[in-house]
Parts: sequence; C-alpha cells; structure tokens
Amino acid sequence: MKIRDILTFYDKILIVFVIIVSLVLLLIPFYYFGTSAEDEELILKVQQGDQIVKTVAVANSYQEPIIFKIKGPIGIHTIEVNQGRVRVMEAPAADPLKICEKTGWISREGPIIVCVPNSLSLWLESTNSDIDGMSW
Repeated sequence: MKIRDILTFYDKILIVFVIIVSLVLLLIPFYYFGTSAEDEELILKVQQGDQIVKTVAVANSYQEPIIFKIKGPIGIHTIEVNQGRVRVMEAPAADPLKICEKTGWISREGPIIVCVPNSLSLWLESTNSDIDGMSW
C-alpha cells in the first residue's frame, strides 16, 4: 500500500495549509521585532560599582569607532563602540577569565556585559523603548 492510496485530495490540501500557516507564524516575530525603530537612538551606559561613569551615544560610532578606557580596581578596560555595536576590546591582565572580553559585541537593548572583578557593567538603552523593565 502506497502513501498515495491513503491520503485523499483534502488531506493533501490540509497538509499544505498547515505548512503555510506554520511558516507564516514563524516569520511574524521577525517582521515585528526584527528591526529597530528608525527614531530609536541607543545610548551606551557604563557603570563602575554603583555609579554611571560614562554615557556614549552609539550613533556617533558609525563614522569612526569610539575607543575609551575605564580604570577599575584591578586594571584598565578598553571599550570599543563601532557601527552601532559595543564590546570590551581588552580586559586587564589581572582578570583571570576575561569573560567580559569573551562576551563579544552587543548591539541592542537587553544583553549586558559584566566584569565582576573590576565592578564594571556595560549595557545599551534606547531613547524610545517599549520595554519598561527587565528581570533575570
């Protein structure tokens, strides 16, 4: 017995319909949440301990990279802002695991770069955001 003998014409229509609906439902989140708003401006916030020590407009990094250093208890971090993305370019030698350096680039709200030994946190905030809070 072959599969053609088991499936009717309407079964085949139902299978095609389910596949199409599934693909549409998979693509809807990318359409609504995939791109950021055009009037949205990202701002990098750098926190050392419990104080914000630096804020940088990420939009200024499209022409030329912004590189700056932040001194902490165990050494100096080199931070790079380039093409709308942020990363810790170089962690101090005293940082044993250099997790903040290995985190890589962040380019949207939500992810955060943390260097616990140096009490350093970096994150992006939007000037026009629908998010009013986050929890982990």
